[in-house]
Amino acid sequence: MSNILVDTLEDADVMEMQDDLTPEQRARWEDIIERDLREIAEGKPQKYITGDEFWGKLTEAVMRQYETV
Repeated sequence: MSNILVDTLEDADVMEMQDDLTPEQRARWEDIIERDLREIAEGKPQKYITGDEFWGKLTEAVMRQYETV
């Protein structure tokens, strides 16, 4: 697995990506970003998990599903 870092907004073509969003999608992302920034400013713990945690939970769920088949 490789990690890719973007050094500048120019590299990410942010403006080009924004053109692909519908008004509903743009409003939803703006709400999510504003909520996350507000929670960070308030010192609330983030609810995110790492990729390893995600894959571990997914693997456990799949194994439980196959055990019942």
